[in-house]
Amino acid sequence: MSLSVALDTHAAPGFLNRVAGLVHTHRSRLLAYARKRGLNAEDALDVVQEGFLTFLRLPQALTVAEPDALKLLTVLVRHQLQNRRRQNARTWPSEAAPAMHHETSEELVARAEELARVNGCILRMNALQGDVIRLSLLDERPYDEVAAVLGISEGYVRVLLHRAREHVRNCEDRL
Repeated sequence: MSLSVALDTHAAPGFLNRVAGLVHTHRSRLLAYARKRGLNAEDALDVVQEGFLTFLRLPQALTVAEPDALKLLTVLVRHQLQNRRRQNARTWPSEAAPAMHHETSEELVARAEELARVNGCILRMNALQGDVIRLSLLDERPYDEVAAVLGISEGYVRVLLHRAREHVRNCEDRL
């Protein structure tokens, strides 16, 4: 007998509505919690679902107050997350890690030359475009933060970034 059938036949009145409310209210917060701790979207969803199922199996699930329900669900998700990490750590190395690609010396030299070309192109940009490139692409800062740091609008950051990318694509000169 599945858990949903067991809940339907033995649940107290209003229990399923309360559970649906808990899922609706806390699902996104618990998913974000799992994602923040390094799980991909699919594993995070599995962990949250397992946490809810564990919660539903608890005898006191019906009587847990709303603020305590979130705390309990967070603890259950944390335990499921730790179990998932342990499970993933036990997989065979051939299953866990993708095959490494070792670059040849020619590929390494070509990549170094391309990096030198791009760096030379960035150095020849005007100062504002260079700052936009460094902050948004190299430091991976969001556009609004780059705009605040440089004292320009977010739209102008996007325009400068577009122009800078075009400059790098079309720049052929070397230092």
